[in-house]
Amino acid sequence: MSEYVFRLKKGDLELELKSDDAQFIEQQMDNWRNVLITQQEVSPASAKPSV
Repeated sequence: MSEYVFRLKKGDLELELKSDDAQFIEQQMDNWRNVLITQQEVSPASAKPSV
């Protein structure tokens, strides 16, 4: 049986997800990807232009 591990680390913050359920891991990765894409799309629009 396979074990899937997904680990994100930024500075002191570390997130690790482990499971033997490939579909669960895939769904979580899709969720995180969508959150990151959404944040990147919102950030430039909310930035104030420099003069």
